[in-house]
Amino acid sequence: MKQLSIKILTFIIALLFTCLATAQQPTQQAFSVVDRKEITFSQLGINGSIMMQGSESSAYLSFGSRLDEIISKASLDFSFIPSPALLAAVSHLKVYLNDELMGVIAIADGDQGKRVSASLPLDPRFISNFNQLRFELIGSINSICRDPNDPSIWAEISNAGRVRLQVQKSILATDLALLPAPFFDERDFSHVTLPFVFPGQQNIGELTAAGVLASYFGALANWRGVNFPVYIDELPQQHAIVFATNQNKPAFIRDLPDVTGPTLQLITHPTNEYIKLLLVLGRDSEDLNMAVRGLVLGKSLLTGPVAQINSVTDLKPRQPYDAPNWVRTDRPVSFAELVDGPYQLQAEGRTSSPINVTFNLPPDLFAWQSRGIPLDLGYRYSPPRENSGSRLNFSVNGQFVEAFNLTEKGRNSDDKRLRIPLLDDTLLSTNSSSHIPAFRIDSSNTMQFEFSFASESTDICQSAQPSRYYAVMDSDSTLDFSGFPHYIKMPNLRAFAKSGFPFSKMADLSETAVVIKQHPSVAEVALLLDTMGLIGAKTGYPALKVTMVDRWVPELLADKDILTIGTLSSQAEDVGSKEGAKLILSEMTRQLALPVNNNKLGWASWLKSQPGDSNVTGVVDVTAAGAFASMVAMESPFTKKRSLISLVASSSDDFSLIGDALNERGKSAHMFGSVVTIKAAEITSFEVGDTYHLGKLPVIDLIWYHFSEHPVLLALCAALLVISLTILIWRVLSRLSAQRLAVGDDK
Repeated sequence: MKQLSIKILTFIIALLFTCLATAQQPTQQAFSVVDRKEITFSQLGINGSIMMQGSESSAYLSFGSRLDEIISKASLDFSFIPSPALLAAVSHLKVYLNDELMGVIAIADGDQGKRVSASLPLDPRFISNFNQLRFELIGSINSICRDPNDPSIWAEISNAGRVRLQVQKSILATDLALLPAPFFDERDFSHVTLPFVFPGQQNIGELTAAGVLASYFGALANWRGVNFPVYIDELPQQHAIVFATNQNKPAFIRDLPDVTGPTLQLITHPTNEYIKLLLVLGRDSEDLNMAVRGLVLGKSLLTGPVAQINSVTDLKPRQPYDAPNWVRTDRPVSFAELVDGPYQLQAEGRTSSPINVTFNLPPDLFAWQSRGIPLDLGYRYSPPRENSGSRLNFSVNGQFVEAFNLTEKGRNSDDKRLRIPLLDDTLLSTNSSSHIPAFRIDSSNTMQFEFSFASESTDICQSAQPSRYYAVMDSDSTLDFSGFPHYIKMPNLRAFAKSGFPFSKMADLSETAVVIKQHPSVAEVALLLDTMGLIGAKTGYPALKVTMVDRWVPELLADKDILTIGTLSSQAEDVGSKEGAKLILSEMTRQLALPVNNNKLGWASWLKSQPGDSNVTGVVDVTAAGAFASMVAMESPFTKKRSLISLVASSSDDFSLIGDALNERGKSAHMFGSVVTIKAAEITSFEVGDTYHLGKLPVIDLIWYHFSEHPVLLALCAALLVISLTILIWRVLSRLSAQRLAVGDDK
């Protein structure tokens, strides 16, 4: 009996272990793929070293964790230089993860004033979707009496640090409710790379659907940057978007049943269960466009693995300059509208990091001879002692504007209105050699509010101030651009590179036409998608109303701003004579019109060439091999006051140069004028050809603005006016005098 009981017990235990192993098998399978990632401080937005001033001062870093990844191990590697005056026995650096202490870096004797390297493990149990690293400096320079405000207490953290992550891939549910994840994950702060898959040759309708979807993901990516590698009838080993119609499907979904209308379907990669594919399906390209519109506008309604889009109805058309990423120019805008949350308007510490408020403007906002930008500013702070010397320093785009004394009241005066001074003639200069103003508003701007609380002591060993200070900018502070007209000199490739202008004037690109040849190469399609994504990132809105054509049709291109992708030589034949082209490019031959160097014309710079001559001084024609691409801007040949921008390259492989240059902020900053040439490591810009202006100005401002560009002509006109008035007055007075003399003779 006892042996039978033992056998039964053994069987039950074996069965229990078998059940446990079976239950754990899916979990182990779901997290079996291990990957290692590194996130540098520069990728987290730290462009320079992090300065910490005073004891208990803090510095912050943030990073995210993707939905399809589980962080199983993490560590922090960084280096810092402590002040030479710090005492080793009581000085140290504390590191927190989401307000949980991860470790302490002691400052040993001999480390003062030298670079200290440190590596700390980060407990993955405290890692969430969004994570914050906090460095806190505890320091002292005197073992008897301690002043936390002493300026000798400091440490500087290098931006060469990094967060190392060991992640395990997780199997996501096949549910459209997850969208836009995993194709775009807001928790991931890195550059977005999203492949688009097509079945063989694409028609213009399919490219339109892909362009709209690319602009949607570009709007989501925003500051991260985005690009869209193109695959033809093959699958990448990462999350991807697949376009297919009933008659034209990639080989890997050829057996998928035909659809009866616009359809979105989420499936698992055929060879990798950790990768998802979003299928955009339809009976034809018209259905594909409807499916994309359903995804863009109705994402919150999508659930399950498959959804059919029945209809999408537009209720209200977009208005000019109403892009979500741009500041409203028809009314004052509060700080609450410019930040993601109130936490971005708060600061902590005696010398805390600046409070940054960013805003984007239309590049054609005209502020010539403006008295400044009205700014109603409100802020609160921990009250310092009277006349302590504590201040709020206000800067814009890294340039100092004004400083305000902090009083014992703990807030600013309610009736204070500030005007941000403007000394530049336009918000976005069209000339690379324009003067450097005291303050310049650009397309993308950052206001910086830096609170600095002065240190003071009542005697040698006693600090008179608290160890922590707090400051906050009022969310109802306002910035007002409503009084500025829109006016800009064109062509202006800087406006295109920085803001997608003039196409982005209408956020949905309803006044834009894109021209691409009937059978574009993979590189041309990739550049098309990258450009649409770039414009979407600038506006924050998808290009739902863009017009795409594969041939030059005047009826479709009239009254449109035109973007073309292809070789300029073939486009010049369609648009007009090659003699008027500023750049003609073929595989080996390049012909460029050279501009006048206005800087060397001196006092005669007001003299304009004839329209036929423009400002071209010569033409260079060369034959050369190697990677070469260009951007060319001009007035549309179909409609006055409309623009045409061509993205051209010597060969298909060179189109990637344009996409890379537009996505790299350091390169796009060097673009201006009407022609930009791009080589592997060099950007060169030219202002050549006829110019025109977009927008409207009051008549008086229009006259004075254009005369201000020609001071000699203005002086001549002024002299002529004075002479004419003098002659007129002399003739009137002479006539009056003659009449009086005639009356005297009669008497």
